[in-house]
Amino acid sequence: MKTNFLTILLCCFILMSCKKDNTPTTANSTIALPSTMLKASTSASSTLSLKVLQLNVWQEGTKVSGGFNGIIDAIVQSGADLITLSEVRNYNNTNFSARVLAALSAKNLTFYSFKDNNVGIISRYPIVSFKTGIYGNAFDKAVINLDLNTQVAIYSAHLDYLNYACYLPRGYDGNSFQKMSQPVTDVNAILASNLQSSRDEEIAAFVNDAKLERDSGRIVILGGDFNEPSHLDWVNEQKNLFDHRGTIVPWQNSVTLYARGFKDSYRVRNSNPVTAPGFTWAAFNTSASLSSLVWAPDADERDRIDYIYYADNSNRVNVSESIVFGPSGSIVRGQGYEDPTYTNPFLIPTGTWPSDHKGLITTFSITSIKPTISLNKTNYANGETITVNFANGSTNAKAWVGIYQSNKVPGTNYANSWKYTNGMSSGSVALSLPANSPAGSYYVAYFKDDGYTEIATRVSFNYTGG
Repeated sequence: MKTNFLTILLCCFILMSCKKDNTPTTANSTIALPSTMLKASTSASSTLSLKVLQLNVWQEGTKVSGGFNGIIDAIVQSGADLITLSEVRNYNNTNFSARVLAALSAKNLTFYSFKDNNVGIISRYPIVSFKTGIYGNAFDKAVINLDLNTQVAIYSAHLDYLNYACYLPRGYDGNSFQKMSQPVTDVNAILASNLQSSRDEEIAAFVNDAKLERDSGRIVILGGDFNEPSHLDWVNEQKNLFDHRGTIVPWQNSVTLYARGFKDSYRVRNSNPVTAPGFTWAAFNTSASLSSLVWAPDADERDRIDYIYYADNSNRVNVSESIVFGPSGSIVRGQGYEDPTYTNPFLIPTGTWPSDHKGLITTFSITSIKPTISLNKTNYANGETITVNFANGSTNAKAWVGIYQSNKVPGTNYANSWKYTNGMSSGSVALSLPANSPAGSYYVAYFKDDGYTEIATRVSFNYTGG
């Protein structure tokens, strides 16, 4: 048994070492390509569709009879690939995400998730990595591969519900939710109250975490219940509607996200805040008691506080569609209200609606750009530098390019020469073949993240030798 074990161990070591001949060439000869050189490189691309659902599950559906099944029905009806959930509680030491996956599996649907509190993520794609407890469980995130070349970091958010400052101009306190003697219409006072919440600190934590993902080349998507309106809604056109009482309010957190390059998918697709206000709060859910839906009984409570934001440093993302999902009615002055004036694109649920919020479904169109490699020439003599240009590649520090003889197989045979690309998605590396390399046909290959998965089409060249 010991002999067999040592033999297996030795074989594994040899296979793991096949990339390297001896020691790697130094990293400092990897350079970024000038923009003029990058433009000359053409890349094949394809278009991917990604559908995202944001859903506040209202204490895991416990506020509505049949609410948990309603959550499952909503996920299925939405056709979403990624689902961001708010108000995850894991009641009675259960694992809510595991329950959701089991219920979807019973419908022959395979999804992936992980356990967290307050927020959750359900993914049709296998989850490469995840992170919980971002700023005290205000956020979590998962990384998925859409394809070999495109990664998405999806975040789920449920922000602080206190200091709900949009109730102030409606005449209600944002903490006690009691009626005040008069509305607050001083915009500075409204914004000061809004900053008393922890929402701005939560968004700052998200922005910092998401920057790392964006800088690594990933698309970032954020879905959540923000408990705060948008500066894109409380504008001049809405100032005398929905009990805004003449106020135009630049709500801080949507302003911050836009300043950091994020876009509000609903407003990108539905730009008119009057004809398409996109209300997600409060839903007139006829499966729930009316008293459980009303917080400001003498006010028009309608607002858009659930969002799907996105950002991508490579501009690969477009919004194909963004629609509200849930009951068509809202809560106005303590009653359910249907308003035919507003023409939101809408999806009505076919099953029991589980929430006091409406959901949001955004369908993204994502351009997947294939990495490319090219050479500065096609014939090389002994001692010549072989410059390999690469573009639209992996930002992992251990992506690499290697040269092989045409009859050699990466992972089985050693590379004749190789270098890491050092975290740059586009650039060049200078390689050279050892002096004793035989003349003949060779190729350059581009590999993903210290492995042998090739991410670009090979480029061949001829070597005349010494």
